[in-house]
Amino acid sequence: MATQTAETDSVVSLGDDDIGAVVEDSSVALVEFYTEWCGTCRRMEPVLETIAVDTDATVLTVDIESNLETAIEFGAQSTPTFVLFVDGEPVKRLRGGQTEQSLRELIGRYSD
Repeated sequence: MATQTAETDSVVSLGDDDIGAVVEDSSVALVEFYTEWCGTCRRMEPVLETIAVDTDATVLTVDIESNLETAIEFGAQSTPTFVLFVDGEPVKRLRGGQTEQSLRELIGRYSD
């Protein structure tokens, strides 16, 4: 997944040093912990792009192979793992592929 800027309402790829600052600056942030070789993760890419554009949530990705410490810190033991942050705090963790509908509903529960 390519790194893109938040100003374009796209998915942003982060590293160990970036995640804390970004989730703290976002009222609602959805983070996908992924690996490049994960087929389910690849299938989630267009879903995450759509959610990034259509919701107020910040949508982020973290490659667990490059950012193992962060993955361990947030309990990402398999890919994909989604962690929803609200006001900088993790509130929900989902493992495995998710539907666009389920991710939208999750974000909606915590959005203003």
